[in-house]
Amino acid sequence: MMSRRSPSLSQPLQWRRYRRCCHFASITPLRVSVATAQYHYHAEDEKSKHKKYNAAMNLQLRRHISINNKPLLNVLSKEAATAPIDYPTSKRFYALPPSIGIHLAIGSVYVYSMWTPGMSKALGVVAAAPCDWTQSELLPVFSCAAVVLGVTTSTLGEWVEKSGPRISGLLGSACWSGALLTTAVGIETHTLPLLYLGYGLLGGVGWGLMYLTPVSAAMKWFPDRRGLATGIALSAFGAGAAFAPSLIHALVDHFAVAPDFVGDCLLTCGGLDVDGASKALVELTTLDDGSQVVASTSPVGQPGTPVVVATEADVAKISSMTSPGVYVIGTGDTGVSKAMASLGVVYGGLGAFASRFMKIPHPEWTPERAVISTSAQGNGEEASNETNNIGLPASYVTTNTMQFPLLWLSVFGNATGGLALLSSSKVMLTDIFAGVSPDIVTPAFSTGYVSALGVGMALGRFGWSAFSDVLGRQNTYALFGLGMPIVGLTPYLCHMASGAGTAWPLIAFYSGSVLTITFYGGVFSVLPAYIADL
Repeated sequence: MMSRRSPSLSQPLQWRRYRRCCHFASITPLRVSVATAQYHYHAEDEKSKHKKYNAAMNLQLRRHISINNKPLLNVLSKEAATAPIDYPTSKRFYALPPSIGIHLAIGSVYVYSMWTPGMSKALGVVAAAPCDWTQSELLPVFSCAAVVLGVTTSTLGEWVEKSGPRISGLLGSACWSGALLTTAVGIETHTLPLLYLGYGLLGGVGWGLMYLTPVSAAMKWFPDRRGLATGIALSAFGAGAAFAPSLIHALVDHFAVAPDFVGDCLLTCGGLDVDGASKALVELTTLDDGSQVVASTSPVGQPGTPVVVATEADVAKISSMTSPGVYVIGTGDTGVSKAMASLGVVYGGLGAFASRFMKIPHPEWTPERAVISTSAQGNGEEASNETNNIGLPASYVTTNTMQFPLLWLSVFGNATGGLALLSSSKVMLTDIFAGVSPDIVTPAFSTGYVSALGVGMALGRFGWSAFSDVLGRQNTYALFGLGMPIVGLTPYLCHMASGAGTAWPLIAFYSGSVLTITFYGGVFSVLPAYIADL
């Protein structure tokens, strides 16, 4: 709105001017026409001033809500996110907190193994029912998300650069939030395709956009220390994965509801109560599809009721359950769907809020007295650059050098092992080592293990990326090859755990997997700087 009122051509003002013109013209018939003409001239002059005033005010108003004649009813455009060309170098660290916020929101994508135990018992709650999903049906969901991640980063990278960090970050946050909400609906309705649509498709798109946006912005702000910049931004990725397990564990326990307890059966108590006296047990009938129902001759329970039997081993995996026995299918809740929906709202809000404050430097901005590192550093050389557009054209790198296919194979190999470990880490620990060391591998221990993987990823992303500025990208990637023998020994350790009688296979598995995850985190944090150096 205009702050002052524009000049008005009110009737009294027009009449006064007309009379003044007539007075100076002595009121003769000829001079009356002259006075009339003068009146019309002044009236048109006032109208012209009025139009010019309105045009000036409208232009000033448009300057506040548009840049380059493009409407900015929001502040998400690339122009609004671009800092002035004279932005102080000392303030470039202020651009990192929004990047950290986005990666904190998407970091939980790596803790998919925290959800699979509950999803595999969505109906039975305390134990898997015959109609529950198996791990072979659930684990490909994460693989689908990883494939979509690769497709997103390769196809939408140019769009992210064109649209700016705020729009791409907001879209990625919306996709990630929608992924968790859609997956929660799929779990609640027990619809497997919704899991692939949610976590697999939408989650992969959100993963890609929320990965690209902060990394691209950080590298533009730090052309002289690209490894350090990506390490700081991507360490938040690992931090998000470290915080998420405890948060998920607490929310699942909060929303979990125990199913209806029918009673004990011969499998769970041996027919004796705590005093050694015999008691009535639930008699079960197994149907052709493998499901169990209360038998018609059972003295306890309603005949024909579908049930599951929770043993001591099943109860040990659930922190909120303490009593083995027979439970009615479909009467409880694992709490996974509600916990996932809650985190979908929280992570979506955090990512959207952080995206609002994303900032990128002007295309011609460079840090003061910056020496841009190039691949020539490997020979002790240094080269400067007048802009922050660094590296060879992508078409040249991908078609005219052997660096790109070799780098692709290196990332592919490391990512395959890392993602395989992340997607099934908690399941491997509880299913393999819990039976060998039940006093050690408790639900809290398993949650702590998944958090330790996230901490290792965060340390690897920051430490290896900063170290690569000194050691060199190629030498750093050579060190990552040590993860291959560690991953290769994992099946052997799992096999030896059952007959070892000691805790050393568990210790070796725990420490080796955390070290491998640091390599996995380092692969992706060093990768943007490695590509920029090509």
